[in-house]
Amino acid sequence: MDNRLTPEQKDALIERALHNIPLAPMPRDITASVMTRIQTAPAPRLFQVTWNDFAIAFTIALCVGALFFTVQNLPPIILAKIRIQGILFYQDLIVNARWLVPALLFGSAAFFSALTIPYLRDQLRS
Repeated sequence: MDNRLTPEQKDALIERALHNIPLAPMPRDITASVMTRIQTAPAPRLFQVTWNDFAIAFTIALCVGALFFTVQNLPPIILAKIRIQGILFYQDLIVNARWLVPALLFGSAAFFSALTIPYLRDQLRS
């Protein structure tokens, strides 16, 4: 259909076609053909785990194991330095977080308005 038509014009065209065009008789064998299509439809496949799934799971398990082994075997001085760096990073975030609150508020306002504006525009058109 023409996209320039209003919904009322589209409905009027459909109604006029329904009233003026005669109905075609239904074929006699439609039930049999429909039933054969239904009966020959393939059954849905069950969930299958592929070799890729096993490979990904093995890789992730290997990485987690390597990380655990590495953390368990680090020297105590390295663990202390990592802890100190973590504390310094956290303090840096706390001190410099004054910009974070307004940025989060304005960002969330922009996100929600971007979600709402198309809906409001559609409501105002109709």
